[in-house]
Amino acid sequence: MNYQSSTIGAILSRINQDVLIPGIQRPYVWEPEQIVKLFDSLMRGYPINSFLFWELQPENFGDWDVYKFVRRFRQGDIHNDAAAPSTERPAVLVLDGQQRLTSLLIGLLGSYTMRLKNARRASESSWFEDALYLDLLQRAEDSDDADPDEAAVRDTYYGFKFLAKEKSPAPTKKHIWFRVADIMGITNRSQIDVAVDQLLAGQLDLTPAIEDMVRTNLHRLFEVVWTEDSICYYLERDQQYEKVLDIFIRANDGGTKLSKSDLLMSMITLRWENLHARDVTEELVYHLREVLEQDKNFDRDFLLRSGLFFNDLNFAFKVGNFTPRNIAIIERTWREVDKALRLSADLFRRAQITGSNLIAANAVMLVGCYFYKRNRGIPLQDWMCPAAQEELIRKWVVSVLFHGVLGGAANVTMELFRRVINEQLLCRDDFPAQALVANLTRRGRVMDFNKETSDRFVAIDGKGRLGKPAISLLYDRTDWSGEHWVLTQIVPSYRLDDDRLSSVGVPISEIPQFKSWGSRLANYILLSQEDAREYHQLDFEDWISSRSDAWLKEHLLPSNFALYHERCFLDFIEARTNLICARMSSLFKLLDEEPEIQKVQVV
Repeated sequence: MNYQSSTIGAILSRINQDVLIPGIQRPYVWEPEQIVKLFDSLMRGYPINSFLFWELQPENFGDWDVYKFVRRFRQGDIHNDAAAPSTERPAVLVLDGQQRLTSLLIGLLGSYTMRLKNARRASESSWFEDALYLDLLQRAEDSDDADPDEAAVRDTYYGFKFLAKEKSPAPTKKHIWFRVADIMGITNRSQIDVAVDQLLAGQLDLTPAIEDMVRTNLHRLFEVVWTEDSICYYLERDQQYEKVLDIFIRANDGGTKLSKSDLLMSMITLRWENLHARDVTEELVYHLREVLEQDKNFDRDFLLRSGLFFNDLNFAFKVGNFTPRNIAIIERTWREVDKALRLSADLFRRAQITGSNLIAANAVMLVGCYFYKRNRGIPLQDWMCPAAQEELIRKWVVSVLFHGVLGGAANVTMELFRRVINEQLLCRDDFPAQALVANLTRRGRVMDFNKETSDRFVAIDGKGRLGKPAISLLYDRTDWSGEHWVLTQIVPSYRLDDDRLSSVGVPISEIPQFKSWGSRLANYILLSQEDAREYHQLDFEDWISSRSDAWLKEHLLPSNFALYHERCFLDFIEARTNLICARMSSLFKLLDEEPEIQKVQVV
């Protein structure tokens, strides 16, 4: 067996020179905690498993897409720069171990850029670049337990942590932080003493034991990087790519499992003839994630299923559906698939159904399928979503999300959607919302608004994930882009607190019910910014009594002003619920007058 070994320092010096990544590899996905555990294992002398490399001869470079390792990683990133290996020597491609090698590269030569939790992806101020540090005042043997046999098992033992890259933390009595990347500039043991002296300069109150701990930890890090052969790898030299692909799949089928898309992308990368599969799918993934403000649900799995779905192929995500014929169809139609998904994402952005509001990613695929089938046969630059159809599609999407029809047996729902679209486009190119509602409901995927579903609709949490999109169904407006509309409680919460309700005669036993309805959709409206300013400037009684009949009708509010007194709040909720239920029951009949609802059989 052709096993070899190397130090970490030696192998990192070859990264992005002759050690590279084949296009069939998955993007880097590790989190900072995984990197910390990797370095902790190395410091403790634990094995980090073997690696699998493939020596690719220069004459075969043209058969493979080759990429560089990412050194300065940005959370959620899936991009690797293309590499141009020297034709004077073979290239070594990493078939198994890319995640570990990238983690070593980030820790010892790069950085990890993360986004603040819940921050907007597009905001640069929400990102911060960290480097890996080691606390030299923490050692593996430290424990609060006097008896080693009784010591609790810890997740990590050494003090590795990601901290701001730009400025190293100042040393204190409790922490002396060493930037791990600085060990790459220490190439012999004598230089360690110089580094320790610099770290301890001015720390006059440190005991000899602490100084010894600092020196010991730094020596250990040096040994891990420069003296121990921690990288054990098998070097495959066979040039038959079918064999190499089989080795790649088998090697990556242990540990962190490859997703099906990773395996399928390896097949597609080798079989697409005119497009670079990794590059074009990566570009579209980035676009969808940016526009839709989600990272998790929009990946290559989503794109590959869309390619099958749009082309009336079996879109179950299994290897058997990615035959050479189907792969060729996806490549041939890729530009149209790409365009349709971009049109769909743009519509969702204008409708403000993004981020946490978008609770079913497949809704984007369904709308994209309509655009794909409606526009095929015309130049890509002329593809569009007709303005007259956009509001209809938006309301249908919100209804789909509310009813949850894309949960559970979603593939059956999607197949029915595709068949209805195909049938309707034979005679008209409008979006067939009413036909979809009727057929889905008939098949047991409730999409209409009867009394029961309307009652559930008004009970939605007004400020929940679906609150604002759901409330928008009550209006006939068409422009929902931007931040023009303010979600506003009708009867404000301060008028529904315990003391106030008690003071106006509401029985204590009924107060919880009053308060519960205060946060539900039935007690919310969408106001223009001008109306919202007036709402906050006036006393509630003055504000509501000054509303015109037309304004009340627009917002589906009862015209009896006596109902707006907090004592009558539950009566107000009942009155508004009736108005909302009447609106919702006729929603699609008002919007989409189909001459005839066609029945679609699903087998």
